[in-house]
Amino acid sequence: MRLSLRTIYGGLLTDLEHITEDIYKYQTQIATGKKYTRPSEAPVELSYALGYRKALKEIERYQESIREAKSFLRTVEGALDGLKKVVERAKELALEGANDIQNASTRQAIAAEIEGLLEEALALANTQHGDRYVFAGNRPSGYPEGERPFELIKETLPNGEVVERVVYNGGSEDFYMGYTQGRKILIAHNGEEVLMASELFQTLIGLKKTLSANNVPDPRKEIEDIQTHIGRLDRVLNHILEERSALGARMDHLELKDNLYLGLKDVLIGNLGEVEEADYLEAVTNLNAKRTAYEAALKAATQTMGLSLVNFI
Repeated sequence: MRLSLRTIYGGLLTDLEHITEDIYKYQTQIATGKKYTRPSEAPVELSYALGYRKALKEIERYQESIREAKSFLRTVEGALDGLKKVVERAKELALEGANDIQNASTRQAIAAEIEGLLEEALALANTQHGDRYVFAGNRPSGYPEGERPFELIKETLPNGEVVERVVYNGGSEDFYMGYTQGRKILIAHNGEEVLMASELFQTLIGLKKTLSANNVPDPRKEIEDIQTHIGRLDRVLNHILEERSALGARMDHLELKDNLYLGLKDVLIGNLGEVEEADYLEAVTNLNAKRTAYEAALKAATQTMGLSLVNFI
């Protein structure tokens, strides 16, 4: 069968075009680091890649939620540690006040420091993480101007006596944050449970009042009252320590989830790389082979056809 020059040239052009396309493909792989540039080149592999990318975005979103939850918990932890120090110092002062060597002046000085501790406790109770109060339960924000979750109220009775009490304006339910699909974790108990129920503020106010009164007519009764406040401070301290321990367990849980997501993320990134990323050494080897094939095809065509025009095709 005789082949026309048109057929021979057509075959040569087709072969050279295929080799040229391969050269371009491997050059692109080397330049971009990707196996494919168009979905049509590998629809199945790219479908897998889309799935891996979607899963990675979800994991990154979960990790961001976990980071925010852990940051919030660290703020709560700092506030609880501060309250613990307040209670410990109040107990030290109460023990000093119960000493027989104290007089009216020294007891007034101790009462003044207790008042400072009360103010510090209020400030810690109103600790904020960003714009959210950490002990306000499910009402962490949205307070009117001048209002906070914990406020000290002073009322003057008809006989001139000033009565102090702390009121709670926060939410009645605990505060939760989502950290994975369909899952939430307790971040902080509501302020009524975590602070008001401990009688922290009532105890500090009562201790200050007892020390300020300086019950000279009945010093034994004064000592008994101070001892009662010391017992209450011990209960407050235990309550805070229990809250601190429970918070530590929640932080450990989040740390475990974060580590699991890190491991899963590494697996997905590896899978995505296998689907998308080109093997650089393999691409270079294939490129060199195709270049050699291209030059050989040109040379063979020239020798076979005896037509230098082939070099310009």
